[in-house]
Amino acid sequence: MKKFKYSARDSQGKEVTGKIEAKDKDALAEILHDRGLIVVSIKDEFTLDWQELAEINIGGIPMKDKVVFMRQMATMVSSGLPLTRALEIMEQQVENPAFRKIVAQVKASVESGESLSDSFRQAGEVFDDVSLNLIEAGESSGNLDTILTKLATELEESKKLADKLRGALIYPIIILVVIIAVVAMLMFVLVPSMAEIYADFGAELPWVTTFLIDMSNFAVAYWWAILLTIAVVVIGGKAYLDTDGGKRNKDKIMLKMPIVGTIVTKMQLAQFTRLLALLLGSGLSIIRALELTAQSLSNQMFRDVILASRDDVEKGGSLAIPIARSEYFPLIVSSMIAVGEETGELDTVLNKVAEYYKEEVDVATSSMSTILEPVFLIVMGVVIAFIALAVYMPMFQLSEVMSMVVDIASVLV
Repeated sequence: MKKFKYSARDSQGKEVTGKIEAKDKDALAEILHDRGLIVVSIKDEFTLDWQELAEINIGGIPMKDKVVFMRQMATMVSSGLPLTRALEIMEQQVENPAFRKIVAQVKASVESGESLSDSFRQAGEVFDDVSLNLIEAGESSGNLDTILTKLATELEESKKLADKLRGALIYPIIILVVIIAVVAMLMFVLVPSMAEIYADFGAELPWVTTFLIDMSNFAVAYWWAILLTIAVVVIGGKAYLDTDGGKRNKDKIMLKMPIVGTIVTKMQLAQFTRLLALLLGSGLSIIRALELTAQSLSNQMFRDVILASRDDVEKGGSLAIPIARSEYFPLIVSSMIAVGEETGELDTVLNKVAEYYKEEVDVATSSMSTILEPVFLIVMGVVIAFIALAVYMPMFQLSEVMSMVVDIASVLV
């Protein structure tokens, strides 16, 4: 039902206005006609439905909600609770309105005979293909509770890795923002005032001061051009990075960057080994497991290696060989994979490698924070020192000139 505003006239020609709910405008016209009114106009009334606003899913379902859902579902299913009853309980417990609506849709779909994995596929992009294939494997093998527990752990690990990288970058980003704010304030407020003062003296200014004043004058006069240039660069860069070539070049450059490249490599290795171990341990074929693992990796260079390895394995080759040929995978990874293939315990070996790289990511992110913080502080100090030098050098020269004038005047007297 929608709410409409209407204007009509009664049998005496008197104007009648009001608001009423109806299925559509035609239905409202019939209602007004039954009341003996002649319709003049019907307009939609703009109203805020707070419940619908709360259900708007901006940015997707938070990872925390997904993890809680998986863990609680695993607990209830392992306790022997029917899947529909477990979903009914989760519908009542989920706090996120958008997620609650999705759980209700999934419950209705499961009640109609659909599987849990297919129900989530129909409900929208809540879980990725890896998660849905794992749920499907759990349903097929009868180990849904075990799979849900493992999947919750996998989601937690992914969230931890992302949080660590985000946490390591917070302080350097704050310092960078402060640097930009300080420079902007100086260029638009302090330097113009300083330039007016020095212009009154008519003295020759040092090149540092002249350069700073010229930069300030340009920024004040053409601030709109600077903002336009930044916008064009950002929009153009975003458009380029959305292309396949742009993504590939970006991923390649990131792997070659100091500090950042090391962290990205270790994060990709940790995700690759952990996820492949989970998929293989859940009963998926190695071909399908490699395909899903490649989809989950964020760096195109690593995805290319995994997909090429899948092709080799599909032809009957060893997974360790194409991994060893890649420049992005360390020797320890291919060696451990070879051991796992020989012993028939590839998932167990990959779990051990995943634990190793999880610790490596912890160390690398901590080191990045330790290195970047002083670097940005030094940059900030250099910028402020340059501006301070440009501001105070003319003062020192003027004070020297004034002292010389005073000395000459005292001698003449």
